[in-house]
Amino acid sequence: MPYAESSHPVVESNFLPELMVSQANLREFGQKVSAIRELEMKGELSRFESSKEIKRLWDNLNQNKEDLFRPKR
Repeated sequence: MPYAESSHPVVESNFLPELMVSQANLREFGQKVSAIRELEMKGELSRFESSKEIKRLWDNLNQNKEDLFRPKR
């Protein structure tokens, strides 16, 4: 059975480009956090530095989400 005919068909009216962007931003956040943790584990970043950088990335992710889903005027 083709995907479009499955129990979860793709419905264009429910498609939001904002959701795709938000999911991509979340994946990128996860990749960056993994890289930061790896640098911390290698001793190239202190726990404080890595926590500070992850907090900055989290704040950026939240701001991007707010910007994406802010009602358009």
